[in-house]
Amino acid sequence: MTRRIAIVGGGVVGASIAWHLAVRQAGGIVLYERERLGAGTTWHSAGNITWKPTPDSDAPIAYLLALIERLQRETGQDTGWLATGRLFLSLSDTYSRRLEQYHADAVVRWPASVMLEPAEAARRHPLLDAGTVQGAWFNPQSGRLSPAGLLAAYVRGARQRGVQVLENRPVTRVVLGDRGVVGVETDEGVARADCVVIASGLWSRQLLARSQLALAHGVCEHFYVIARPTPALQRMTPAFSCPEALIYGREEVGNFLVGFFDRDAKVVDVNTLPDPFAFAQLPDDWAQVAQYFEAAARCFPALRDAPVLRFVNGPESFTADGAPLVGPVKDVPGLYVACAMNSAGVTYSGMVGHNTADWLCGVEPRFRVFDTVPDRFGPPGADPAWVDAQMPHAPSRFYTSHLMSAPG
Repeated sequence: MTRRIAIVGGGVVGASIAWHLAVRQAGGIVLYERERLGAGTTWHSAGNITWKPTPDSDAPIAYLLALIERLQRETGQDTGWLATGRLFLSLSDTYSRRLEQYHADAVVRWPASVMLEPAEAARRHPLLDAGTVQGAWFNPQSGRLSPAGLLAAYVRGARQRGVQVLENRPVTRVVLGDRGVVGVETDEGVARADCVVIASGLWSRQLLARSQLALAHGVCEHFYVIARPTPALQRMTPAFSCPEALIYGREEVGNFLVGFFDRDAKVVDVNTLPDPFAFAQLPDDWAQVAQYFEAAARCFPALRDAPVLRFVNGPESFTADGAPLVGPVKDVPGLYVACAMNSAGVTYSGMVGHNTADWLCGVEPRFRVFDTVPDRFGPPGADPAWVDAQMPHAPSRFYTSHLMSAPG
């Protein structure tokens, strides 16, 4: 009998898992989406892809870049990939030394990698005030894509291989029996499944709680703005990261997208979100981002007078240590999770899809770059109050640890 696999969540992570399983002909696969594909977090992702010579980025991002090329070739779906490169901006001697380490590792493989004096960095990004930074590393193996385009490529490729995709079909509960997973419950009844993968983003913890299972992730407000600077940015202007100031940005149709990983982030109780919450966001919160916008304006003075066209406050799921929750659920045969991407779902989608397919197919996961074991936090991770207490510092902790970690 063909193995029945249910994937709950039609964002970029769930779609990647569906594609990876379909490529391996792992069974009869059904992808369930509560609203429309990409309606949760994927739609408001900034779409940045950043390679670094570090364990959490090297092999996983190299794989994703190759996968993007394959998906576009096999499905004909444009992902919007642009290899703009990325300027890592340094405000201190300490971070400059770390960037020199990155460059030393990168240039062996990518000759276009280069350390830049402030004036050279400003020539690459015309809005940058050279007097505000100590230097920069230009990382050529980075860029950005359309999250909706990548999602569409995964879905088209999965459908071509027989995956059934059901939109507007919310899963209300994972049904468990004495020997593990039995199936998933929807408004049409129980759909039997031998394996269930929870890739439900913000709602993963809430969904598993209905089956008396705990997940150690919380949800925070997360922000970026899109401003119209003068002069307008050229399409291939390098993106930038400045982890010391907790800011990042890139060109967006001539405009300037600038995002923030704030300290003392605001925790979101998903039970209070409107239902439905498809393609929705939370209210603007200038007070929360003011200090980070000011930091961005110091580096890019054109922001001070640039009209802000859009303020995006899209909730994201985070963990206490900045690593996602991916893998089999302990003591529940047939149940797997792939959630809490710490605002890196697009970036991690290739790795998470591959590893999840590895687990379901009984082979060692290809990417063992950090600990993603769902129950790694032990008893505290089963306490929602403890998890939520870790969340205010989760976005800034993730950003600095992810972009300032040692090469390896």
